[in-house]
Order: sequence, then structure tokens, then C-alpha cells
Amino acid sequence: ADPFVRAAALGALPVPGGAPDQALAAAREGFRRGKDDPHNDARLAALEAMARCAAAQGRQGIEAALEDPDHLVRRKAIELLRQHHGVDLAARLGETAPRLTPADYLEAVRRGRRRVTAVIETSAGAVTLELFPADAPLTVDNFLRLARAGALDGLAFHRVVPNFVIQDGDPRGDGSGGPAWQVRCEINLRRYAAGTLGMALSGKDTGGSQYFITHSPQPHLDGGYTVFGQVTAGQEVVDSMTQGDSVIRVTVRETTQS
Repeated sequence: ADPFVRAAALGALPVPGGAPDQALAAAREGFRRGKDDPHNDARLAALEAMARCAAAQGRQGIEAALEDPDHLVRRKAIELLRQHHGVDLAARLGETAPRLTPADYLEAVRRGRRRVTAVIETSAGAVTLELFPADAPLTVDNFLRLARAGALDGLAFHRVVPNFVIQDGDPRGDGSGGPAWQVRCEINLRRYAAGTLGMALSGKDTGGSQYFITHSPQPHLDGGYTVFGQVTAGQEVVDSMTQGDSVIRVTVRETTQS
């Protein structure tokens, strides 16, 4: 029943020594079963499996995914059809269905003239951040909505890599979870210094609720992951974190710039 377990199984196809037709049938069945999932991971993995199983026979299943309502699934299908079958069906990508209303977008833009801060109270201490709504308006808006809904409270830091990052925001606690939506990347000119807040990804435009804070400068992340905040107090708390430390609550505040 777990879509991430199914995605992992699909990622192992085709099984060495197995029958290609059976592997392709399993991949197509995996895609079908994933249609009701709140997350697209199993469908994406199924498309990759179809492409690996049998190039000629897999085309039909991949092409059928161009009717999927999920923009990322359609984009993956187009990429695989171009790569494995030499056809360009980019015209069938279609528009991304907006999750926000026009009023929501207007508010995200207006927020760029405000000072926005967040305090992450953790079991190791408090971390204060300044958020960057002018540079990453939709990413900041997403973070504020999650924080105000309490969706970030009580979660454990599931990933701590010394001299690199601490990472949180996964309701599953295993690094694969998130909300049932994605936030498009907002690459900007901000750079990853010590204490920079970034959006975790599993690919382009796959942001959700997982975020990370750097221990030290990480220039290899520049231009690849959305920067949307910076620690202004509590970097020593970030540096003292161990895996399993948890968030007590996240509070956010918006004030008019003077």
C-alpha cells in the first residue's frame, strides 16, 4: 500500500534474468496502481522502469502517461520518449494546474516588501531565520502556510550530515515524505553560505515541505536549489544538531519594512 515502497520496487525492474515481458507488465501495473496516490513517486518510477524494460514495447505505456493530470509525470514521459524513442511530444505537456488562487499569488508578491522571519524551536535550542520573499515568493509562501498549519511541528531532523546540512520537514521521517503537492524551483542569486535555508528536492520542481540549513558554505548547491532564508541567530544550535533532534514548533512573523 505504501507508494514509496512500490516506487523502490519499480526502481529495481527489470530483475536480472527475468522475463522482459513480465517486467514491462509489472511496470505498467505499477503505473496504474499509482494513479490514486497523493504522491507521484510510484508513477515516475514506473515510467523509468518501462523505459528500461523494453524500448519498443514500453513506448505505448509511456505515451499513455501524457494524459496524466500531474505536470511532472507528463514532463517525465516527454523526456523518456525523446531519450528512448527519438520523438518530441513537448507540445502535449500542457499547462501546470495552479494550486493557488490569483489572490494568493498577489499576496506572495506583496510579501516581498515585508520583513518575514521564522523561529524554529527545537529540542536543541532556537534558530531564527530571515526569509527572502522577494527572491523566492512562492517557496516562502509555501513555508509560511506549512508553519501556520502546524505541519512542521513535532517532526524529527531525519538527516544530519556534519559540515554539510541538517534537514527536516518530512512527516514520514524517512526522507521521502512531503505534502501532496510540489513547489516549482525559484533559483535566484542568493548563495549557500553557513546558515542558509534551502528547499530540498528529488528533482527539478519537486519542492514540498522538506527544507535544509547548511553548516558551512556549500557553493556546489548554488543555482541548483532554491535559497529562501538565512539564519540570523542560533547557528550554534544548527551546528550542535544530531539526527533525531526534533522541532517543537515553528512560528513566523511578517512586519512592514521601515
